[in-house]
Amino acid sequence: MTVSEVFNYIDADLQRVEKALMDNLSSEASLIPVVGEYITRSGGKRFRPAVLILASRALGYRGKRMVTFACVTEYMHTASLLHDDVVDEAPVRRGNPSAHTVFGNKVSILVGDFLFARASELMVRDGDLEILKIFSRTLVHLTEGEVLQMTRSTSPRISEDDYLKIVFHKTASLICAASETAAVISGADGRVRKDLYAYGEAAGIAFQLVDDILDYLGYEGATGKKKGTDLREGKITLPVIHALSKMGRKARSETERLLRRVEDDSVVEELIARAIEMGGIDYTRKRAEDFVARAVEKLNSLPAGKPRDGLEALTRYIVERDR
Repeated sequence: MTVSEVFNYIDADLQRVEKALMDNLSSEASLIPVVGEYITRSGGKRFRPAVLILASRALGYRGKRMVTFACVTEYMHTASLLHDDVVDEAPVRRGNPSAHTVFGNKVSILVGDFLFARASELMVRDGDLEILKIFSRTLVHLTEGEVLQMTRSTSPRISEDDYLKIVFHKTASLICAASETAAVISGADGRVRKDLYAYGEAAGIAFQLVDDILDYLGYEGATGKKKGTDLREGKITLPVIHALSKMGRKARSETERLLRRVEDDSVVEELIARAIEMGGIDYTRKRAEDFVARAVEKLNSLPAGKPRDGLEALTRYIVERDR
C-alpha cells in the first residue's frame, strides 16, 4: 500500500475524528475555538490518529472509543505544539504563521491549556482508568521533554543518548500513547500491548530523526519551516551531534564557536555543510531506518490483514519523506 492508499482506506474514520476535533472546541470563551481551529486545521497528516485507528482495526475494534482517543491524542499533540512555539519563539508552523505570532503568547499558552483540559475531560467521560494512566504518563513525558530540551539540547556536549531521550519524551511518547491505547480499547493481551508501546517508541524516534534531516536539507514542503530552523533556535540535533563526535579537536572547537553565532545565515549554512561532510545526515538516516525496522518488527504481534499492512506502509513512509 502507498501512504495515499492508507489514508484513503481510513478516510471515513479520519473524517469522524475531524468532526470530533471541531465539535469539542466549543467554549463560552469565543477566542478558544478560533485559535483551536486555526492550529488544528493548519496541516499535518494526522499521523497519531492514523496509528491509533489502524492498530485498533487490526485488533478488530470498530467502536466510538477509537475516535474519542484519536481526538484526545491530537489535542495533546496540538497543545504541545502551541506551547513549544511560544518557548522556541517559532514564527512559522507547518508553513503558516504560528499561533502565537497571530494571537499572542498568552492566548496560545491558554488555548494549549484548554486543549490539554478538554483531552482530560474526554478521558474522564470515557472512564477507563488504564487509559487515564497512559495519557497522564504521557503528559509528564511531554513536559519533561520540553524542560530537557531547554537545558540540554543547546549544549554542543550533548550526547546521542541524551538527545534520543529528549526525542522519546517530546515526540515518541505520544505515539506510544496512541498505539498502546489501541491495544487497551481492543482488549488485547499484555504482550500485544507491550509490543505496540515499543512500536510507538521506535516509530516516534524515527519520525523525529527524519524531521532533523529534512530541517538540514531544507525541504520546507515537508517541514513547513525554513532550512536550518533547529540550528537558528539553538537546538543541536543528531546530524551535528554525530558530526561533532567525528571531528578532531581543532575542527570541533571551530564548530562549537559557530554554534554560538547561528543568527548569521552563512554560519547556519556552514554548520549544515559540516554536518553533511562528516556524515551526520547519512548517520541520522541510517539510525532512522533502524528504528523503522524495529517498529515494523513489533507489528508482527498484530493479526495479518489490511490494517496491519496499512500501519506497516505508514511506518515505512517515515523514512521516505525526504525522497
